[in-house]
Amino acid sequence: MAVTESLAEEAHGPAGAVHEGILRRQSARESSARTYARALPIVPVRARGLTIEGADGRRYLDCLSGAGTLALGHNHPVVLAAVRQVLDSGAPLSVLDLATPVKDAFITELFRTLPPGLAGRARVQFCGPAGTDAVEAALKLVRAATGRTGVLAFTGAYHGMTAGALAVSGGAPEVQAARLPYPQDYRCPFGVGGPRGAELGVRWTESLLDDPKSGVPLPAGMILEPVQGEGGVLPAPDDWLRRMRRLTADRAIPLIADEVQTGVGRTG
Repeated sequence: MAVTESLAEEAHGPAGAVHEGILRRQSARESSARTYARALPIVPVRARGLTIEGADGRRYLDCLSGAGTLALGHNHPVVLAAVRQVLDSGAPLSVLDLATPVKDAFITELFRTLPPGLAGRARVQFCGPAGTDAVEAALKLVRAATGRTGVLAFTGAYHGMTAGALAVSGGAPEVQAARLPYPQDYRCPFGVGGPRGAELGVRWTESLLDDPKSGVPLPAGMILEPVQGEGGVLPAPDDWLRRMRRLTADRAIPLIADEVQTGVGRTG
């Protein structure tokens, strides 16, 4: 009761008091494993489009957009209408992996957007709500399918914050995956950039896989981002991606395309 009264009094006080009070309680109650909150001490209370309003009365431009999940911005009217329609329909909100009309409609629309050659043989797996869950599932899948354990990953990569996803990310403190050069102009590891730099990266990868003394056994899979996000918003050249697909297919290496941040039409 005393806590409730204290919060009520705070809510009617100056905006700064509300802001500081919430942050103080967060620091006292939540784990130190917090990430964004430690670097960005704001308290969002309302949002629309690109703008977030904080408890301190300030307005912020949201350039992160939920790590790409809010492609239409915060609280877009079309999205809100769709959410309300489902809630008002009485549809079940938690049915594990059972089929529902809403889920069926979503998958149908998703397959409609895929290239015909992929849609005809694609399969969908619903993982947890975070992108790192999808990466973990993909890593487990390729290891189970091949019976192998090693993974090929790329410098500058970011795949998530769980153990397996961190291990194949570019900044991993301990190397648990073979690192390959990602094509880019500004910081090309070969010092040339452009198509020539991408070609050298392909040849490096081929040599690593085909040389029995490279120290890199045939891996369970290769994971890459068609557009690196945390690495600097680096789109991979189309030809380089095709070469990666060919060289992995020729060696029976599953290829994982991590498009958590940039997939589903978010690149235009």
